[in-house]
Amino acid sequence: MKRDYLLAIDLDGTLIKNFDEYDKVSFKLLKKLSKTNKIIIATGRPWRSSKFYYQLLDLSTPIINYNGALVHHPKDPSFKKTMITVDRQILIDLTRDLKEVLINVFCEIEDEIFLWKDTAEIKPYLHTEGGNLFTGEMNKILYSNPNGIIALSVKGSEIILQKYLKEKYGDRLNLRFWDANNFVISEIYSPLTSKGNALKNIASLYNIPKEKIIAIGDGHNDLEMCEFASIGVAMENAHPELIEIADYITSSLDENGVYHFLKDFFKISDQ
Repeated sequence: MKRDYLLAIDLDGTLIKNFDEYDKVSFKLLKKLSKTNKIIIATGRPWRSSKFYYQLLDLSTPIINYNGALVHHPKDPSFKKTMITVDRQILIDLTRDLKEVLINVFCEIEDEIFLWKDTAEIKPYLHTEGGNLFTGEMNKILYSNPNGIIALSVKGSEIILQKYLKEKYGDRLNLRFWDANNFVISEIYSPLTSKGNALKNIASLYNIPKEKIIAIGDGHNDLEMCEFASIGVAMENAHPELIEIADYITSSLDENGVYHFLKDFFKISDQ
């Protein structure tokens, strides 16, 4: 069986659906592979809502949270944590200047959550368990620079958001839109933040050559890490841009796609 690979893997849409229903078959194989390879969780989630899966895999590696804005090692206090932020004033400006299209917005500083309004539609995205939630006007509650910003706005507001951020902040911010049915979900983050940059730094730390790096994901936020890896793997229902650059396409989460790719790649007999 192949060994000594660095495998970075996304959670939501790759190993988890509906926020908490995880692919037990793939997790079982990943745990087995973690004994002879470096397994890295690379997720947009905060640490508090990825901790369960880190422990489930019994990992002893760094973890990539907030799409690379936070990288730390839960089991190694000497590991130098990476913390990338955006200016708190951006959030204050958003809630002042875009009230006509903005439904709600929140941000986080590690496991502290800062929420503009207490409304129902944003609650599935907060991952409040294990975190400290503060609600109110951002100029009053937000004491420092957050890891990034998640905004909910009315349908069709994408161009307004793009124009506003570009004119006001230029190249200081990146903007990414998520799929949603009834509103627009925007992720506003530093250009320095990417799973790819985080994975590159971890690979350097472990001195693992590029040809032994694998990345698996399904979203637009997985593009950079799949491009950096020698072997980039996309789920079959992944974002079109990820499908385009992937070296391999595996089956969907519902069909245990991660398990099937890893089983074939590592030449493992049926579990």
